[in-house]
Amino acid sequence: MVSGKTAAPNPKRVAAGKRNRALWKGLSEEGRRRLRESALRHKPWQFATGPRTPQGKARCAQNGKKRQRGPKSVRQLRAQAAEIRALVWQLQECCLAAQRT
Repeated sequence: MVSGKTAAPNPKRVAAGKRNRALWKGLSEEGRRRLRESALRHKPWQFATGPRTPQGKARCAQNGKKRQRGPKSVRQLRAQAAEIRALVWQLQECCLAAQRT
């Protein structure tokens, strides 16, 4: 769990980054050709499969757990709330069905 404090960015570094981004004109035709050739030569899409083993999938499921604020993530809390709402809805339906008969 991470505390609420974050370091303020160094204004000199922020200004330098803005200047560098302003100077960049994009890829030239030659640069685009070289990137394409490199991609076709190395074929990175063949190796980007994600985790395959159960251990790898479990490890990837833990990504982001270090920075969450509580023991459960927001996604877990929302799923739990949805389950509770579904149970309440089922109870209401059962009660209404019992009243009708």
